[in-house]
Amino acid sequence: MNVSAADNFRVMLYDASFPPYFFDKEDPRTGIVKDLFSAFGKETGDTFEYVRVPFKRALHQFDSGQIDIEPMSNPAWRGDSAVLGEYSIPMGVSELIVLFNADKYLPIESPKDLTGRTIGVVMGYYYPSFAPYFEDGSIKPHVLPSDAKLIQLLEAGRLDQAIMNKDFALYQIKEKRLHGKLKLSRPCSALDMMVRFHPSKKDAIPRFNKAIRKLLDDGTIKRIYDQYR
Repeated sequence: MNVSAADNFRVMLYDASFPPYFFDKEDPRTGIVKDLFSAFGKETGDTFEYVRVPFKRALHQFDSGQIDIEPMSNPAWRGDSAVLGEYSIPMGVSELIVLFNADKYLPIESPKDLTGRTIGVVMGYYYPSFAPYFEDGSIKPHVLPSDAKLIQLLEAGRLDQAIMNKDFALYQIKEKRLHGKLKLSRPCSALDMMVRFHPSKKDAIPRFNKAIRKLLDDGTIKRIYDQYR
């Protein structure tokens, strides 16, 4: 650990809850993001201050340098940002799945298999593999304000299927005891998850990369993810 190079970083978390990655401010549970950064800090000597603001404001504060780190990101998500950022090596994978009301389950190999259906999506999210089908109208997006609202409508039978993060879906099924009521598709896409740094903090990337390699090799990162699955 090179404590002389350590820094305090402002890390975006948003003001909403997105379990198992992070929970509400008042919730005693830590979540994957805080657990990962706690492990990183033990290796790098860095400390972290979590900034909870709405999603769009968080991205603006990153662009302006008020936030130093987006904890889990990929360049494919931020290509239109004013400040692209600098990235660590991958530490995990974010998989998108289609979550079905079990009565409406359809085995799918590609988005094309959902032609003619309406599918729940979250406002402001981009779904690359589905975008062409939304644009030509062969699949109709039903736009909702949050992933939690997608779960609520699926559970109530008011929505047949929705696109969402696999870890979020599995956590909701586990916590709400929805086994048998909701069913996951095979992953539709997968993106490497990396730490996104504001360019002013890019000197920290080598020590974070070293920490990530160690924590991947010794199984720490896998154990963190597994405790929420």
